Formats: sequence, C-alpha cells, structure tokens
Amino acid sequence: MTVGIAKESGKGDGEGEALRRSLPAHCLEALFVKDRLAHTGSLVRGLIHNLNGPLQNMSILLELLVKGYDRMDEAARDLFKENPDQWARLYGNQRQRVDRLTEQLAVFSDMLRDFVVLHEVEVGEGEVDINLVLSKLARVFVADLFFKHQVELELKFSQRLPFVKVAGRHLIPTLMHLFDNAVTSLKGCPVRRITVESKAEAGRVRVFIRDTGCGFDGPEAPDDLFRPFHSAWPESVLVHCHDKVFLGFGLFAARRLLEPYGGLVSLSRAEEETVAAVDLPVS
Repeated sequence: MTVGIAKESGKGDGEGEALRRSLPAHCLEALFVKDRLAHTGSLVRGLIHNLNGPLQNMSILLELLVKGYDRMDEAARDLFKENPDQWARLYGNQRQRVDRLTEQLAVFSDMLRDFVVLHEVEVGEGEVDINLVLSKLARVFVADLFFKHQVELELKFSQRLPFVKVAGRHLIPTLMHLFDNAVTSLKGCPVRRITVESKAEAGRVRVFIRDTGCGFDGPEAPDDLFRPFHSAWPESVLVHCHDKVFLGFGLFAARRLLEPYGGLVSLSRAEEETVAAVDLPVS
C-alpha cells in the first residue's frame, strides 16, 4: 500500500491523524522496530568510540607491564640482595600499572554490563524496575560525547517504587526518545542541565525528564509536537546537529508505544525548563 503525503504542510492535526489512520498496523509496528534499532545502533557507535580509549590504555599498560616484569626478573636475580631499594621501586611501579589496568578493565566491564542489563529488560516480558532502567539509560548516554562532557545530570529517584508492567521493547525506546530530546535541546544553550525524577503517585509511577534547553515557546502547542512526522526543532539547535536527521517520529512513537498499557506521555513548560512526563500504571 502506498501512502500519499500532501505537499502542503501546516494543516493541523487532521493531516497527521489522517496519515496515521492510513498506515496499516503492521507498517506502524515495522516503523517502531526500525526506530528502536536505529536508537540502539547510534548508542553502539558511541559505545565503540568510548571503548577505544580504555582499550588503548590497556594495550599500552600491558606492554609496559611485560617489559617491566622482564626488568624485575633481572633485578630479582642480580640486584635484590645488593640493592633492595631499586627492587622496591621497580615493584612499586609495576604495582601501579597493574592497578591502573584493573581500573580500565572495570570501566570496560561496567559499560558492557549497562548495555547487557538494558538488553535483558528490552527482550523481557516481566515487570520492570523503572529506576534501574533510568539509571542504566543515563549511564549508556555517556556514549554521546556532548552529553558526557557538557551536560550536568541529576538523578532524583524515589526509593522502593512499585514495578511497572510494560514490555521493555516499548518502555526503553520511549524513555530513549525523551532523554535524547532533552540532550538535543541543550545544544547551543548556555545552561545545560537534565534532571531525571521518578515518584509514585496515586497508584501510578511517574517519570519526569527536565531540561534547560531550547523549549517550545513558539506557536506550537505541546500536543502538536506529538503529531507523526512533525518536527519543530529551532535553527539554534539544528546548526549543532549536522549528524542527525529529525523525522518527527520520536514523540509520536513515545506516546503510541505506551497507549496499550494505559501509559501517558506529555510535554509542558515549568519556569525555564521543559518537562517530559511519563505516567505509568503499576503492576
């Protein structure tokens, strides 16, 4: 089935709703799957980049370690009895290198573990610990170098939240879209801060992702931004995003993915912040 898209834009909600209704369910599902894989692929590329540094460090440290042990062997045979101080210095240097190698391996292990946990949640069908997912997503987004070096992150999680009954393959892409939007909105802004908050209210779990980014203070109403294939990023952001293509699918997907579970996704402005809210029923 071929879907015709009107050449003129700006016709309001009717055009987007007509387009959504004209797409068969299986086409929408295919778009959701493709979209999820695209997000995963972008993070994997960042992961590879971030792993490169620790791996290079480990390679150098291993080379130094091998050479150092050769020298230690010579020192142990020839100098240990006559010059214990030299032996102590050599041994101390080697111990420092081993410790640094251990630290690099820990970084490598932690990064992979975060991805593994998210993957397990994504392919699982059971109840989801929302705080676990949010904390792991915040850590894997370090793969985005802008976020890693220029964004201040604050996590404010309520303890002992009830689990939510939402498939990970739907929950994680939703949160990734909202988190990625928050990061994108900060580009070109003087204050770059994201606050992620979770809480339980009236039998539901609520997540708030707040950012100090560009906002949407123009003619756009919040719900307009959830229309399919509708993108409204300002030029102040686009000039910093040469490597990204905005198709206007993220917020639409975020809201649509959670609808079958009774989940709600909304946007609002609070003082100088944009607030993306996710409202989920508990298990």
